[in-house]
Amino acid sequence: MSEKADHAPGRLLARWVGGAHRHAGWVIAIAAAATAAVFAYAVNTLGINTDTADMIDETLPFRQAVKDFDRAFPQFGDTLLVVIDGETPDLAEDAATALAGRLEQDHAMFKTVYRPGGEAFFIRNGLLYLDLDELGDLADNLAEVQPLIGKLASDPSLRGLFGVLETAVEEAGAGEAASFDLADAFDRLSLAIEAALDGRPYDLSWREVISGETAGPADRRAFLVIQPRLDFGSLQPQKQALDAVRGVIAELALTPASGVRVRLTGSVALNYDQLESARRGAEIAGPLSFVLVGLVLFAGLRSFRLVAAALVTLLVGLIWTAGFAALAIGELNLISIAFAVLFISLGAAFSIHMCLRYRELIAAGFDHARAVADAGRKVGGALFLCAATTAAGFYVFIPTDYTGVSELGLIAGTGMFICLAANFTVLPAMLKLLPLNITTPSEPGQTADASSLDLPLRHRTVVRIGAVAVALAAVPLVLEARFDFNPLNLHDQSAESVTTLRDLLRDSERPPWSVDVLAAGLDEAVALAVRLEAVEGVEQVVTIADYVPADQAEKLAVIEEIAFFMGPAPRPGQGVAAPDHGARRAALDGFGAALDAWLAAGDPGAPLEPSARRLAANLARLTERADAPLLATLERSLLGGLPERLRRLFTALEPVEPITFDDLPASLVEREVAADGRVRVKVFPSDDLTDNDALRRFIDNVRAVAPDAVGSPISILESGDAVVNAFRQALVSALAAIVVLLFILMRRLADIAFVVVPLLLAALLTIAASVVFVIPFNFANVIVLPLLFGVGVDSAIHLVYRYRNDPAQRGRILRTSTARGVVFSALTTICGFGSLALSTHRGTATMGELLTIGIGLMLVCTLLVLPALLHGAPDSEAPPG
Repeated sequence: MSEKADHAPGRLLARWVGGAHRHAGWVIAIAAAATAAVFAYAVNTLGINTDTADMIDETLPFRQAVKDFDRAFPQFGDTLLVVIDGETPDLAEDAATALAGRLEQDHAMFKTVYRPGGEAFFIRNGLLYLDLDELGDLADNLAEVQPLIGKLASDPSLRGLFGVLETAVEEAGAGEAASFDLADAFDRLSLAIEAALDGRPYDLSWREVISGETAGPADRRAFLVIQPRLDFGSLQPQKQALDAVRGVIAELALTPASGVRVRLTGSVALNYDQLESARRGAEIAGPLSFVLVGLVLFAGLRSFRLVAAALVTLLVGLIWTAGFAALAIGELNLISIAFAVLFISLGAAFSIHMCLRYRELIAAGFDHARAVADAGRKVGGALFLCAATTAAGFYVFIPTDYTGVSELGLIAGTGMFICLAANFTVLPAMLKLLPLNITTPSEPGQTADASSLDLPLRHRTVVRIGAVAVALAAVPLVLEARFDFNPLNLHDQSAESVTTLRDLLRDSERPPWSVDVLAAGLDEAVALAVRLEAVEGVEQVVTIADYVPADQAEKLAVIEEIAFFMGPAPRPGQGVAAPDHGARRAALDGFGAALDAWLAAGDPGAPLEPSARRLAANLARLTERADAPLLATLERSLLGGLPERLRRLFTALEPVEPITFDDLPASLVEREVAADGRVRVKVFPSDDLTDNDALRRFIDNVRAVAPDAVGSPISILESGDAVVNAFRQALVSALAAIVVLLFILMRRLADIAFVVVPLLLAALLTIAASVVFVIPFNFANVIVLPLLFGVGVDSAIHLVYRYRNDPAQRGRILRTSTARGVVFSALTTICGFGSLALSTHRGTATMGELLTIGIGLMLVCTLLVLPALLHGAPDSEAPPG
């Protein structure tokens, strides 16, 4: 920008700034009143939206498909998934039943509480859902354990158990074959006694005894799907529901000490944890960035008065920007919440350049009023251009499909002009209230010998060649840069909701990240399922038709056979009275004596002897300490779950009829068939979809058959593609907008090139650094490069502007207050962005990391490469304007 072109605007800025300085009292009073009113408005109006889905334009086709699915099945929106892991299947099952029963009573807090497989229908007809081979194996095992179960059904106590085992030992001693597996029974009883003696919890799984199979992780896990009533008018809409669920969990003592681990995940828990990590990050980054910026300001300005004036100006501008956000949008998202740190980091640069030039003029002998006005005239044009280019770096995101960054762009971009206005009004007034008092004519940072600062000028050829070499070396790394579109990687990785979801994605037979397709009717759904089952990467496809069991005639015949040899179900009150301590002790002594006699009589057989001798030793230890509490504890651990398992078993053995579609429970049908008749087809992957390549393959393969599929994996992939497209659009737009602005305001093609070249080099090196430091681009930090263009151009503008309009300083441009302003402006920006890196929210943290790296590289390129390009370049006149 030539001095001629700057003449009229410069005089106007000088009058404006000078007027604010002269009428400081009125300016400060009006600004204080306005700031108080805006602060109250922002606090009462500005909310936070944690729904990551809302950060993508809702008009995109995949978002419309999701909305259509949500209308068909509203019960799947905003759900909380409760994952219950028990040390035994019995514990998990009982805990899920108890928890569901309590939560269902709270209709004010919870819309629905769904226990997959826990309805009475599945308890009654559960055996029909086993394969024929599985049902046959169950029948064989029940035939073996029936004598044990039959006797314990009437007396589920230590008296009954020890009595059965005593009879079995006596029969074995007489040479008769035991009616059940004695070795297994002895081993389980030994484990229970050892745990009781050591004070450890133990629960015998009667489900394992009945089935004859050792339970795997899936057998020991149960789920609840809860849809709470959320108050989106609250800053933490999920908190009340989460607290209610955790309160019931605590009341029921569902803890690891009782053999149960309960964890919460699902969209409700994930959104809450994400909001909490973002909030904690903001609580750390905001104040920390303000403090660090204040320290850098003092290091650069060397005056408490100037620092105080700059910080007040910064705070006023921040509150005004928050008020604008409340007025223009009304809420912040998980990305736009970072606007405060961005404002503090970038806004401080405006005050630094104003204050340093003011200080320089005071040191040169100007009076305060003239120094303030002249500072506005000399740097005002550059500050306006900086505000415009920085705002352009934000505004380019507004027209993109990435709503999350679009809102940040609008808030932060407008904030740059708000900050500029504050620096042209509030700052001059503050300088009248807190005038600089310099006792020596020297400026801060000046030394007797600063010739080392001129090295880039003296060795400009070496610097230019070095810049080209570094750029070429960075190209191979740039080609390896990647975008991580998995939003789960942005969360606090230590949060319970995240670790639980990762466990389910990795280990679950039916992982929570699946795909849904809506078919027009049942026949179409079944046909579609057949085609999808043949798709590579698909593990399983489920429709409502799969809940009508196959081979029912054969299965019913097996069930009738089981019911025949198991006999009638035990009835409440049919058994004998519960034993007292004396009866338990007598049963223990009788069984112990029988076992000792058997072992003393001879060899019980190789497979059985180790188990028998181990049990005999444990019975001897138990007999020595067999007080009433210990035996009661042992009885609970061995037989506490038996009555419920027997109830479920005999319920499933009651006479049943073949199941038809019309017999399916309404709670299930409502989750599989929409009100308009469309049928849900669920597609489960065979691979771990936390792997980005596996996720893309799975989606591409499914969509080849069902283009209208929806689900979390598709939303993740489509959102990632939308963000990448937004990034490309914003990057090109930012560069184009900056070049246009530079041409309009600088009118010198060579100067535009001088500004842009170091900027492109810094951007290239930042991308390379993302590969070196393994910081992939993601939903949050994708704004870095467009923002770097908008921010990085400021420093170059100040140096070029000073170089062109102050010929006397060209040979020592790096010794001027302008160069110091560039350094300290960059340091304030780095301090602000660096504080974001401390956030537990990985998206926010990586944004801070990459911005810190990018601004640091931009500073190096500006102070090394730009002076080397400028020095010795032709000084032709700008085109007439």
